Amino acid sequence: MKFPIKTIKRNNQIVALPKNTSEVSKLVKFAKKIKYHILPIGGETNRVDGTKPQFEKTILIDFKKMNRIEEVDTNNFIITAQGGTLLKTIQKSANSKKLLFPVNIAPNDKCTIGGNISTNVGGLQTLRYGNIEDHVNGLEVVLSDGTILNFLNKLKKDNFGPKLWKLFCGSEGVFGIITRASLKLIPKKDYKSTYLIQINSLNKSIRLLKYLRNKYFDNLTSFEIIFPIPSSLLFNENKNNYNLIIEIQSNDNKNYKNELKKYFSSMNLVINKREDNKAKSWIWKKREILVYNQIKYNFTEKFDISLPLDKWSTFINKINTFTKNNKEFTPYFFGHLGDGNLHCNFKVNPFTKKNCSNLSKFIYELTIKNQGSVAAEHGLGLKKNNLLKKYKPNKNYIFLKKLKKHLDPDFKLGKNKLFKA
Repeated sequence: MKFPIKTIKRNNQIVALPKNTSEVSKLVKFAKKIKYHILPIGGETNRVDGTKPQFEKTILIDFKKMNRIEEVDTNNFIITAQGGTLLKTIQKSANSKKLLFPVNIAPNDKCTIGGNISTNVGGLQTLRYGNIEDHVNGLEVVLSDGTILNFLNKLKKDNFGPKLWKLFCGSEGVFGIITRASLKLIPKKDYKSTYLIQINSLNKSIRLLKYLRNKYFDNLTSFEIIFPIPSSLLFNENKNNYNLIIEIQSNDNKNYKNELKKYFSSMNLVINKREDNKAKSWIWKKREILVYNQIKYNFTEKFDISLPLDKWSTFINKINTFTKNNKEFTPYFFGHLGDGNLHCNFKVNPFTKKNCSNLSKFIYELTIKNQGSVAAEHGLGLKKNNLLKKYKPNKNYIFLKKLKKHLDPDFKLGKNKLFKA
């Protein structure tokens, strides 16, 4: 079988490494002709099995060679990049021009921009800047028949028809393959301070967030919370303490620091560490280690949810009662309190299918009851492809399936991601 571009074998799968959009289009047309499935892969962080092959007859499109920054436009504050470009590379390119691409997730040195957009990542600065869809100005995509649609754009105002490229943000590659992106940049602030703060309750943490959000909204970029068990493992602390990571970015070097110091003191908060303009942050490195500790300490049942701020206390109280009455579940919670995203992870002992099923049912139903989302930022992939049908209105689910059938009538593009085809 002769492929239109060079391929390699990996675990009985065919892997193609295109260098440009034209080669992606040729691959997709070829796959359609020989009736193969298509699965785009980027950094393969794979939190929900989004890049896990299911079928023997599959071409994996690896974007490693489509990793080029095409332009940093300082007049229009737009950076144009190929889909396989690492998020860290985009951040560095923007910084070199004293600009900022304000989306940051851990680990930024592994994930690619195409994957980031297709899963609509949020990350560590969503509180101030929103999800990645808020920083996309246009996309180039390849459809399931190989058609190339170029929606790349540098204009802030363009209502010349609906922004069809938005369909591909968060669609996990089931509608089309993102090959290039126009991304919005903003001016970089001169000063940055990152605080690691010890606090003794969730309610105090919420009150602190509300105060800082109201007073420093334009400058408050991160407000992370680490619950007692992960805090104790990460910092060797008392098991009753919470830890907060708070970051302020500003063009004012002094006033906000003095004000914050007084306010933290008035609340009797312990500032364990403060970093100013650190290129390599000890605090954020600890936050990254927190993620890897999940596997190290066997907290392997993971739930990525979001809740309205006023529902957090109710949710956590119900969780505390549940784990008190069900000793087989030990929680390991952390998240982006500033944007409502909570990572609910558990150690399950004994680890049985029944226990995991009971835990999932409890978490999902409790989340929906509290007006939350059962898939906040990691998407659905293959692991959670039963949830849309179960928890979204039936009309929404039917509309999504009709759209999928229209754009990919053979169901060969990312089949069974988002929902079972």
